[in-house]
Amino acid sequence: MSVTRDRSLVAAQFALLAVILAGGRRAIGRPRSVGVAGAALGVGGLGLLVWSGRTLGRNLTPLPTPVAGGMLVQRGPYRHVRHPIYTALLLLAGGWTVARGGLVSVAGTFLLAGLLRHKAGIEDAALAGRHPDHAAYRAHTGAFLPRTGRR
Repeated sequence: MSVTRDRSLVAAQFALLAVILAGGRRAIGRPRSVGVAGAALGVGGLGLLVWSGRTLGRNLTPLPTPVAGGMLVQRGPYRHVRHPIYTALLLLAGGWTVARGGLVSVAGTFLLAGLLRHKAGIEDAALAGRHPDHAAYRAHTGAFLPRTGRR
């Protein structure tokens, strides 16, 4: 477990979120429905973010290395998805990008998705080492979206 690596990943995550926000330009000439769709994605992301954070409770950390002595949460959104906070961040970033546009925001959102996928891999490996039932949990959940067709 590398504290430096973990902190660097979190710093990169927040930097990308700042780039996404700054890269959004005013959506002049776009249909209003596009802005509404982006706002709906963002509101959904915010709701999922709050629900996921509250469900984690004391287990919540921005770092990919889980909290020492934490439990493997498998309720709420975690019943279907292992990393719903990452999904929420992508919905927020995607919603902003759809609503505001801008190539910088688009690129930042794709880079954020790659970074969060990397963090999720680190987190899954750490959880697997701490919780024997993580393999079964991983088999029936998706990383960012619910797993379909298999149970």
